[in-house]
Amino acid sequence: MTGSARARRIRRFVTTALGLASAAVLVDACVIADPPTDLPRPSERRPTIVRASVVPSTSSVLGTWPGKVIVPVELSDPLAEITWATFINYNPVTGEGFIQDDTSKYEPASTRGNIRLLEIPISVPSSDRCLFIEVIVALRLNTRDPRNAHTPEEPGGDSVGWFFSPSGDLAGCPVLDAGLQPLPDSGADADAGGGV
Repeated sequence: MTGSARARRIRRFVTTALGLASAAVLVDACVIADPPTDLPRPSERRPTIVRASVVPSTSSVLGTWPGKVIVPVELSDPLAEITWATFINYNPVTGEGFIQDDTSKYEPASTRGNIRLLEIPISVPSSDRCLFIEVIVALRLNTRDPRNAHTPEEPGGDSVGWFFSPSGDLAGCPVLDAGLQPLPDSGADADAGGGV
C-alpha cells in the first residue's frame, strides 16, 4: 500500500469517526433539550406579624378608639393568600367577641418584598369600658364557628393585641382571677397531721 492510499484511508476513518461522534452529540442534545420538571414547592410557613411596625403601637394603652389598625405581616411567599380575623374581648368558651374576618390577596400596592400591610377597620364598640382588641393572621382560619375562629389551622398563625381604656390607663379595668389557689406549705400539713 502506497503512502497516499494509506493517508486516504486514515482520512476516511477520521471523517467517519467524527461523523459518528457528531451524530451522538446531536442525539444527546435532543435529550437535554427536554423541558425541566417543576421544582418542588417549599413547605408552608405561618405568617408572622412584625410587631415593631404595628400601628397603633402595642406598647401603651389606647385612650382613643383607633378606627383602624395597620398590621404588617411577613410571609414566606409574598404571593400567598392570608386570612385575618378581629376580636374584642374574645371568650374562648362561648366564641363571643368575634367581630369580622377577611382574606388578603397579593396586591403590589400593599406588598413590599415579603411584607404585606393589612389595614383593618375596627368599628367603634357600643361600650366605653375597658376592651382588648385582637387581630389574628393565618394562611387558613375556620371562621364559620366563632369558637374555632381564634385558632389558626396548620401551619399556624400569629396574633397581636391592644388594650383600650377611655381613661388611657388600666386603672379601674376588671382584673381576671384565674382561680388559682396557693399550694399549702408541706411543713404546715405535716404539723397539722394532714399527711396522705
